[in-house]
Amino acid sequence: MASSLARVAALAVLVAVVIALLLSSTSPLEAESQYDYIVIGGGSTGSVVAGRLGQAGFSVLVLEAGGPTQHALGGTQTVAGDLTIFDVPLGWVQVLSDHRWSKQYEWNVPADPPPSIARGLGGCGIHNAMLYMRGRPEDFESWGPGWSWSDVLPFYKRSEANQQHGPSALHSKDGPMSVTSVISDNISRAFVASTVAAGAPANDDFNGESRLGAGFYQFMIRGGVRESSAKAFLGTKSRPETVTVLTNCLVSRILFDATARATGVEYVQGSNPTDNARRVYARATREIVISAGAINTPKLLLLSGIGDRAALTKLGIHVIHHNPAVGRGLADGVYAIMQWVSTGGDFVRCRLDAWSNNLKEADAYCRDQLERYSEGDPSSVFASPGISAGAFLRSPYARGDEPDIQLTIHPWDKYGRTWSTRYNSIASLEIANNHPRSRGYVALRSARFADAPIFQGPYLADVNDSQPLIWAVREMRRIATTPPLDNLFLSELIPGSHVQTDEQLHDAIACGPRQFRQLGRPACDRSELPVNHLAGTCRLGPPTDRTACVDLQLRVLGVQGLRVADASVMPRPPSGNTHATCMMIGERAADFILRDAKVPHQRREPPEGTNA
Repeated sequence: MASSLARVAALAVLVAVVIALLLSSTSPLEAESQYDYIVIGGGSTGSVVAGRLGQAGFSVLVLEAGGPTQHALGGTQTVAGDLTIFDVPLGWVQVLSDHRWSKQYEWNVPADPPPSIARGLGGCGIHNAMLYMRGRPEDFESWGPGWSWSDVLPFYKRSEANQQHGPSALHSKDGPMSVTSVISDNISRAFVASTVAAGAPANDDFNGESRLGAGFYQFMIRGGVRESSAKAFLGTKSRPETVTVLTNCLVSRILFDATARATGVEYVQGSNPTDNARRVYARATREIVISAGAINTPKLLLLSGIGDRAALTKLGIHVIHHNPAVGRGLADGVYAIMQWVSTGGDFVRCRLDAWSNNLKEADAYCRDQLERYSEGDPSSVFASPGISAGAFLRSPYARGDEPDIQLTIHPWDKYGRTWSTRYNSIASLEIANNHPRSRGYVALRSARFADAPIFQGPYLADVNDSQPLIWAVREMRRIATTPPLDNLFLSELIPGSHVQTDEQLHDAIACGPRQFRQLGRPACDRSELPVNHLAGTCRLGPPTDRTACVDLQLRVLGVQGLRVADASVMPRPPSGNTHATCMMIGERAADFILRDAKVPHQRREPPEGTNA
């Protein structure tokens, strides 16, 4: 009997040892490198976290799944001098519309409609339209203690170098991220004038006391070059010596010890890694921060054993912590599209032609503009994102006093479907519902890290989400017939003046304009529906919140040594573009980490005027 008990006890010890080894940070090989912190993702938020930790003197490893992009980030595919297409403010149009670029620098996530998620050093900060748009005070009322407007404003300002409105109570001029205005065009100026004439207030600072009204956007551009947080914090001239950045490195899982503490990562190298790729292991002696975005952050947590127990067990994944909230709550805005045949010329008609390897194919205007840009002329159209103006309106369906509708005017044919050669000039308008009720989710397709996750988009799942957009289309029609815009817009092309009823307008929004639906293709073309401001799949909240994945200091619930810092933690998306809020979250995360590391205050907050 005693010998049987001894054998059972010995077996129990052996099992415990095996489990510990399986969960160990060095399983099955010893770590090949060791750092104080590991940051997964060198995008809009991860770059800020890594840069601030490096500035405080800690060793940091940044693992980015994509490749180099901007010149300052190691990019080599130059288009103007030593600048790459990701440096040129107008280049985002080409990156998003040309399959040659999107195939290489976007994640392939099968869905209808598919999300547009950047895969490259800098994340979505290297292919977005560079708008600098903060959240509003009301946005943070649901974020929880420590995340009120008064709490987050200093961290917005910490990154900001506002060339127009700083320094002031709401703006800073000492951060690393240049924020400035750009040249405008006659259609954009007329749009602002007509919107104001139609009854909206004029607004010279959408990041000021109020967001309501029409005016000109602020952009993250410095000297005619895109200003990404990766360039500002991890560029060749800005990266702290203690920060190591590895590109084309995809993290396949987080490794934990027997106490459920995150101690390292497993990753594979290559631009298109497979399941057979060699695993590399890196150890973090302090913490690991996931900044992989609203799709890949929950995917990585699930692959690492943090998620719904039943779903993980079904896929054969060892459960580290049961949390059904991981991957749920996916939020994104929804676009309605309008276009007009216009007069006055197409502001950026050379946006595609001038990138040709053979500049003889581009017209003289484009060649001249590109030459001027290469020589540093800030008035070249290539130094501008191609947009400059917008408006924020409050529909009858808005909650509270905050505007829920965002209008962005594009003085050119943004969609270029079938009629680009039939008209001399086309103006486009994107109408966004910034307060959608619909929610989607992200889930694992399999236990294979190389497989894309299941993406269930949050687009018009709640029928109420189209009502503010229908109202906005009608409001924009009123603005379009108000001087001076009425002299520039000749006729409505999309959705078309014949589309009038609620049912017709809902169909045009939910299913795409009928002009986009090609013969022999599915009845709908929903490709322009997503705003691509994805958020909410790993939301923050107190431990008592069953919908939360991380606590109010961004620590992953149920484990130790692991945080999340990106748009996935947002309980509610901001009322506008998300990039500035992602940077704020990065500043916040770095401050939380440095406080826990007991770093003195003077090393946590960059001195005024250091541009650090």
